[in-house]
Amino acid sequence: MKSLLIIGAGSFSPEVEELAVLIGYNDIVFVDDNPSDAYCSPVIGTTADIAALRSQYDAAIVALGNNNTRMKYHEELKRCGYNIPVLIHPTAYVSPTAEIAPGCIIRAKAVVSRDVKLGEACILNVGALIDHHVEIGYGCHILMGAAVRNKAKVEPLTRVESLNLIQ
Repeated sequence: MKSLLIIGAGSFSPEVEELAVLIGYNDIVFVDDNPSDAYCSPVIGTTADIAALRSQYDAAIVALGNNNTRMKYHEELKRCGYNIPVLIHPTAYVSPTAEIAPGCIIRAKAVVSRDVKLGEACILNVGALIDHHVEIGYGCHILMGAAVRNKAKVEPLTRVESLNLIQ
């Protein structure tokens, strides 16, 4: 059985759960500080329980959209000795020359081109496009449909949004 502890059970967490199932996790649980507002289950504790749950779960990842909060708990997972996976949707394209750090979540139809460096705990949302030779710092969130042009450097904890072209 391949188990995963997901930090956060809010609206983004079902997406991460589905992705984890698609790539082979079959025992998935959550911790959240607001379990009554959870979008998924089972919620087995709060973030205060992260260290104690290490003996039961080897792998964990943070499913929180706020960059600073995600990095806070990503660092906690590292401190506790969790294995922090990279979750890549089967329909995403990731170049074999790309370097993807632990804790990254790459969603459906995202593209990570040649010689990209993706820092820890980044989220590439649905359809995000990362061109060649891009460096994305830790804790970034590249939103749905956003594109990062070749040779760009995205500073840590940056949120990159797509243009709104609705008139």
